[in-house]
Amino acid sequence: MSGLESDRSNTAARASARSRKASHETQQTPLRVLLVEDSEDDALLVLRELRRGGYRVSHERVDTAGGMLAALEERDWDLVVSDHAMPGFSAPAALQMLREGGWPDVPFVIVSGHIGEDAAVEVMKAGAHDYVPKDNLARLALVVERALREAEERRQRRRAREELRAAEEKYRSIFENAVEGIFQTSLDGRFVTANPMMARIFGYGSPEEMIQSVHDVAEQHYVNPERRNEFARRLREEGQVFDFEFQILRKSGAVIWVSANARAVRDGVSGGVVGYEGTMEDITERKRAEEELRRSLERLMALHEAGSILGSTLEPEEIGTRLLGIMRRISGFAAAAISMRDDATGRLAVWRSIGLDDLETGVRYAPAIRNAQEAAMEKDATQVFVPAVEASPDGAHTVPSVGLCLPLRVRERVMGLLEVYGPEELAERGVVEILESLTSQAASALENSRLYRELMERERKLQELVGKILVAQEEERRRVSYDVHDGLAQVAAAAHQHLQAFAHYHPPGTEEGREDLEYVSGLVRRTVGEARRIIANLRPTALDDFGLKSAIRLHLDALRAEGWEIYYRDGLDDERLPAPTETAIFRVVQEALNNIAKHAGTRRVKLSLEKRTAQGVTGNLAAPMAPDERGKIRLTVRDYGRGFGPEHTGGGGGPGERVGLTGMRERIALLGGHFRIASSPGVGTLLVAEIPLLAGPAGAKAGDVLGPSAAADPPAARGRL
Repeated sequence: MSGLESDRSNTAARASARSRKASHETQQTPLRVLLVEDSEDDALLVLRELRRGGYRVSHERVDTAGGMLAALEERDWDLVVSDHAMPGFSAPAALQMLREGGWPDVPFVIVSGHIGEDAAVEVMKAGAHDYVPKDNLARLALVVERALREAEERRQRRRAREELRAAEEKYRSIFENAVEGIFQTSLDGRFVTANPMMARIFGYGSPEEMIQSVHDVAEQHYVNPERRNEFARRLREEGQVFDFEFQILRKSGAVIWVSANARAVRDGVSGGVVGYEGTMEDITERKRAEEELRRSLERLMALHEAGSILGSTLEPEEIGTRLLGIMRRISGFAAAAISMRDDATGRLAVWRSIGLDDLETGVRYAPAIRNAQEAAMEKDATQVFVPAVEASPDGAHTVPSVGLCLPLRVRERVMGLLEVYGPEELAERGVVEILESLTSQAASALENSRLYRELMERERKLQELVGKILVAQEEERRRVSYDVHDGLAQVAAAAHQHLQAFAHYHPPGTEEGREDLEYVSGLVRRTVGEARRIIANLRPTALDDFGLKSAIRLHLDALRAEGWEIYYRDGLDDERLPAPTETAIFRVVQEALNNIAKHAGTRRVKLSLEKRTAQGVTGNLAAPMAPDERGKIRLTVRDYGRGFGPEHTGGGGGPGERVGLTGMRERIALLGGHFRIASSPGVGTLLVAEIPLLAGPAGAKAGDVLGPSAAADPPAARGRL
């Protein structure tokens, strides 16, 4: 081999060695070693063995206590290797410094050439992990590996114990300071565990006192022991319950509401339920707030209902009954009475009541109640009193704890009282305010009812008066008609006949005389015609003799003869209508046509009259039926004249309405009908009247309309001119 080849071979070998060394170093485990050794040579031997064992060592050598302490405080060490005996230091002293100085988990290995067996045992008992003779360093790496592993295990165990202790402390703090009660109970109702809050909920001074005192929680603390049975049943069947609410008795006897979340505790072997555990919360305030909210909502709903009812009815009896029912629902009173004052005597008398029969005898007649009634009436203010009445031995009746007298006031006048009897809660300010509000509403409603009844009575009297006026008007028309018929018309007719006879037997000798006689005869003939027209307008005999249909046709034919253009659609059958209906319709037609003649400036009229019966209604209209079943008569009158503005169609009989329209409106209203009129300047006027077909005899005679006083017509009234 040449020199060049030899050099190349040596270079490759060195490179391969360096590669193997680098690979070995990258696989070594880092190890920080504190050497307590006074011999540098022995220290190097120890380091060499550790490197051989696969460790990449970083170290520091000390041989005094001060040096060791400084090294320990300066950095963290994975291992301490110490000689047993040194001129100024020793392994036991180094071990004591390590353990007492706060490094209990750092492994401590003794490497020494001169140590007896007893000394080695003592050091091992003191806490050294192992002993390696200097003449047998080959086992050092194995000793170090085991010591490091055991040290790590000790550190993990210590860490676990510390974590467990911290967790226990944490959960103990939570248990002791929880805002909810935490409990464990046995199946028979004994408390196994309870935290301070649980004891406070039940009213005990400590958990220990509670555990010792409670032997059966259902019997000792459940208001309703059956709820405990329900609690246990659900836990057996479902395994857990949430928001289970019930009432308990505290140690003091006070009743509170609680809510529990719990689960069943089961035996790990058999799986059977051995107890219950969970949390409990005092929800008394929440329940009280919920109850107050519910009561407030009920009160608001009742006030709304009261406002709707009291504002929608005008029947005083219904007002009183509804008012008492709403008040009982709101306040839960035992009994109540509405007493009204007699205006004549000033005394109170019960008008409407509820529950008075259930009160103890004599309650309403106790002096306290009499005084409260008088004070409420005089002071016009609510009075609260306590009925001083003892309960009867049989306890069959109620003795209320408190009573109220509330004045029924309307426009500064006390019209009566509301007396309320019941539990102490009635005297609470909120309840009193609600009752006062309802009483005020009821007083207003009762006053409205009274005023409405007075108004209806006045309306009835007014209608009777208007009816009498119309009857009197018809009677006067009839009387005047008879007077004209029997007086003026007869005289004019006789005069006309005598003039004709005179002209026949004594004809004038001159042309001028004949003309004068004919002129006078014409005047008398016109007088007879006017008399006939007046008689027909005042009381057409056709209306009495032949009915509405014929009377209207005769009247329209007379107007057509005078040049009127009238279109008439007749929807009536041949059956007669009740006399009041026939008279009212004829007068409305007559008055409407008169108004057209006077004000419309036209003689072009469209008129229709039809009978609309309810669908399916058959038979005689005189048979007993409700008005809506009998149908109605509809009259429309339409003219094409000048019309008029809204100021002349007041619609309510006001100053702007024409007198003729008012009369027509009243006639229709008296029969329960509806009258409407619409007009516009330059367009014309439309009049619509609807009259229900009332039960009654068909019209036949004037007496049917005018009453018994007009039933007997004078014979002359039935004659012809």
